[in-house]
Amino acid sequence: MENREFYVNLGRLLYAVAMADGEVQDEELQAMYRMVIKELSDEQLFNQEHVNVFHTEFEFEALMDRKASKQEAFDSFIAYFDLNHSHFTPEMKSVTLHAVEKIASSFQGVVASERMMIDALKKRINMLD
Repeated sequence: MENREFYVNLGRLLYAVAMADGEVQDEELQAMYRMVIKELSDEQLFNQEHVNVFHTEFEFEALMDRKASKQEAFDSFIAYFDLNHSHFTPEMKSVTLHAVEKIASSFQGVVASERMMIDALKKRINMLD
């Protein structure tokens, strides 16, 4: 699995969670930027120095610009995960779940629509674990 592909799809997932309540809040966008810079790392997840982590940010912003559907973005990540789940390391799963929780909690805590999406993701990851 290519690390660029992982980061693009992570951007889709984070966008879906941020849009779960109907719009991306500035706090959610800033949380995503901080994560990309400080917490996501090609070296940590893929043992590579080549940086593709910014594709998370690029995809998130592209979906915002297009006013993409949160459900389509979420479904896209799920389809990607289903096709590649055997290549997801425990670290990748952990980073993915941490990232969605962090985005969701960055603005007034986790709301019901975000919790439903996160719970569906957790169920899918654990089902194919």
